[in-house]
Amino acid sequence: MSHILNQNLIKNFKTVLKMKKILSLTIVSALLFAISACRDESLNPLPTFLPGVHAFTVFDGIAFNGNLLARPQPYEVDNAKTFPKAAQNSAKIDFKTRWVSLDNKLTVNKIEIYVRMLESYNDPDGNPKVADLSGNGKGKLIATISAPAANRQWNAFSITPQQIYDAYKTATVKYDKVNSVNVFSNPARPRPTNAWLRPAETATYGAVASDSFVLTWILYTTDGQVFNTWNPDSICADPTSVSEANSNCQLAFSVK
Repeated sequence: MSHILNQNLIKNFKTVLKMKKILSLTIVSALLFAISACRDESLNPLPTFLPGVHAFTVFDGIAFNGNLLARPQPYEVDNAKTFPKAAQNSAKIDFKTRWVSLDNKLTVNKIEIYVRMLESYNDPDGNPKVADLSGNGKGKLIATISAPAANRQWNAFSITPQQIYDAYKTATVKYDKVNSVNVFSNPARPRPTNAWLRPAETATYGAVASDSFVLTWILYTTDGQVFNTWNPDSICADPTSVSEANSNCQLAFSVK
């Protein structure tokens, strides 16, 4: 009789423990649900990364040097190609660009090519100055690729001195800090027809550097997004080895 009683007590005790365990798990689950339901996602320190695209633009016609680890390659170095000093009406520089979607979630359907023109001069006090003729630091629209090739495929285009002259022919600079003078009609630095863009030379106001040009681009995607400026410390300073995923944010050239 005593043995049967002990067995019943043990059985009842186990049942009570089991019920307490179920109750505890239920309470914990309810608390976790309540905490999750009340969490403010805007306070989450981990950002949500959205799909993006970038581009890689280079001078066309310059070969890979054979070393995958060598960056920058000859074709992506500033001034790898330049405009000539004369006969600029028949000159051009060939480029090629490709857009890259690393996760293949976006498609670029238009690429705009911009060029900033920078002119060096000396102010009345003899201080060297550089005028950004675009006026806004973004440049002038020079070309549009309206139907780009697929992801990671090259798109060829060219830029001519004539295009840059046409874009900037009304630009003015206050060389004396007071009066606006048309850059292409400035007697202190003549720019004759077909030699609109000047190399480094000595003007009436002293030695000045070559005109320089900065090529940038804007990418448009089929879902309406626009990608134009990246943090210089991020994708613009791409240190990775040569691949189809390489990136840059600008390319510069001048007159020599």
